[in-house]
Amino acid sequence: MEPRRITWRVYQTISLLHTGRLFRHIHWRGDMDIAPLFGVIITTPSPPPPTLVFWRTPPVGSYKINTDGCVKDSFASGGGIIRDSSGQCIQAFFSFYGDCTILEAELRAILDGIILAQRLGMSALWVESDSTLAIHCITKGGGPWHIQSTLRHIRHLLALDRDTITHIFREGNQVADLLASEGWDRRCYHEYSSQDLLRRHRSLVQIDRFGLPTVRGL
Repeated sequence: MEPRRITWRVYQTISLLHTGRLFRHIHWRGDMDIAPLFGVIITTPSPPPPTLVFWRTPPVGSYKINTDGCVKDSFASGGGIIRDSSGQCIQAFFSFYGDCTILEAELRAILDGIILAQRLGMSALWVESDSTLAIHCITKGGGPWHIQSTLRHIRHLLALDRDTITHIFREGNQVADLLASEGWDRRCYHEYSSQDLLRRHRSLVQIDRFGLPTVRGL
């Protein structure tokens, strides 16, 4: 246990871990300046290039539900919009959920969107959310106990052999994001028909409908 021998063994171990790519850039956070002492050259990874995100219309005869959840100051809300194969809004909604987690808010918004679509007599649904975790819980199972009731309700209403549920980046989910924020501000449940949509909603719907992209990563 001589100091020189301990130092040498530490040096050899760190060098070996780096050679085996088990020591990564993130492991040197806060200690970048000493990395060269161990023969480790740190290069800052380049950020991913910006990408274009498009909202896609559903197939003819089906309907697309975009939803989003929102949590601010420990209170949650959600919102969503239902559109047809031409990208036209059929119905939109927002809701206030009170004290719950972001995962609960995402799932409750999805559930509210499905219930609304089925109440309007729609089938062949395409549900789209920017929460990969919510989608995983619905399609693969798992998750904390307090969301299981909501998951069972969603799975009961969705026919996964007919209906579709997919992920979209937040940049392509801006209408639902705006509606979820509105639910937090107004703290109630409310629905919009296509004629009732506010100007700020209509502009985002038109951007999606005409296939104009939004940029992710700037």
